[in-house]
Amino acid sequence: MDAVLWIIAIVVGLIVVVAILAVALRGMRPKLPEPQVFTPSPTTARTAPASSASASVSGLTPTVIAEIDRLVSAGQKIHAIKLYRDHSGVGLKEAKDRIEHWSVSTTAPHLAAVSNATATRSSITPTAMTPSSVRASLAPSVATEIDRMVAGDSAIAAIKALRQHTGLGLKESKELIEAWPRTHAS
Repeated sequence: MDAVLWIIAIVVGLIVVVAILAVALRGMRPKLPEPQVFTPSPTTARTAPASSASASVSGLTPTVIAEIDRLVSAGQKIHAIKLYRDHSGVGLKEAKDRIEHWSVSTTAPHLAAVSNATATRSSITPTAMTPSSVRASLAPSVATEIDRMVAGDSAIAAIKALRQHTGLGLKESKELIEAWPRTHAS
């Protein structure tokens, strides 16, 4: 009778050990990743009143939203992410996800036009970029400085200044500086 009890105890012990191992191994099995869907938080709502003085809870004023619209339209997502982070205080991943799913604002086109007063392109009305039109859109001091750089054969510095003040890409800026009239130099 002792031998039978020992055999039953060993069998029950083995069953318990096998059950514990099965549960542990099942928990270690890799799972399929959940699909990532962007859901905008209520603080990034884009239905703010059309006043440039008002700021939403996230820190995004209509002017900032219009500037992000312009950067996204121009394909400058890195600058848009940085601007979004600076004004909303969110982390890099959240800002990147938000900009990846950004849709250019169509609710207040006048705000985009106002915020792009010094830019060469607007997210609403793309214009033909010529050196004259770009020069006219720049502040007079900036235009004079670029004229001086172009006249002094400092093309790289002129391209850098143009990019800094317009938000244009390297290729567009280089083409504009190459075609920049040298008659404006003073």
